[in-house]
Amino acid sequence: MEGWHGVPFARPLQRTREVIDIVRMIAHGERLNYHGEIYQLPLPGGEGKSLIADARPRPYLPIYLATLGPKNLELTGELADGWIGTSFIPEHAHIFLDSLERGARKVGRSLTNLDVQVHAGSVAFSDAVEHLIPALKVPLAFYLGAMGSRKHNFYNEVFQRAGYTDLALQVQDLWLQGQRKAASALIPDELVLKTNLIGTKEMIRERLRVHQRAGVTTLSVFPTGQTLDARLNTLGQLLDLVKEVNAENGQVYRV
Repeated sequence: MEGWHGVPFARPLQRTREVIDIVRMIAHGERLNYHGEIYQLPLPGGEGKSLIADARPRPYLPIYLATLGPKNLELTGELADGWIGTSFIPEHAHIFLDSLERGARKVGRSLTNLDVQVHAGSVAFSDAVEHLIPALKVPLAFYLGAMGSRKHNFYNEVFQRAGYTDLALQVQDLWLQGQRKAASALIPDELVLKTNLIGTKEMIRERLRVHQRAGVTTLSVFPTGQTLDARLNTLGQLLDLVKEVNAENGQVYRV
């Protein structure tokens, strides 16, 4: 926020609340006259007028929040229609979903009222999964080491809450020292397998089941391949497996 957008990282919960209020006003076709603790629209003392968007009103426009910390997750459960999750390990889903559930209960809802959408990483089908793993350690190390400052790296904190404290801090330390190859080498194979959909069809089918049992309703994925046709083929194979998993228990599971 501060490096890319030039916006102070201050009062993130209140800022998110007010942005949701403003977006919903716009979606309802209302005149934008807003007086929050952070945002004042129009700007007081300026020449701007209170405006109405030209866009056709969409009062039921769903709002998704990409949140990671417990308090922001709780806010998501309270106010949003869906959650966009990253750094998600289905075996540790509770570190996200418990907070989402608490927020939902504040307003008389439950987790079933939210679309739980998570990024399930890269998708690659292969009988030689050991050849796929090394390259996928790099983005994991990047998230642990580079996504934020040493003081505030919410992705790193997620892995700490999942029980990988020592690993997360060691990878971050090496990355910030410029030792990126060493940082990537520390990532265990097991963590790559838990955060991506790679391997044989049976391996990927089982990971789909694990995500579904954890409470995931929508998967965001990155199908691999050197060409567009290859990536579409990978995605097609995944969709076939999703249909199979859906048929096993009658649940709705989207990609």
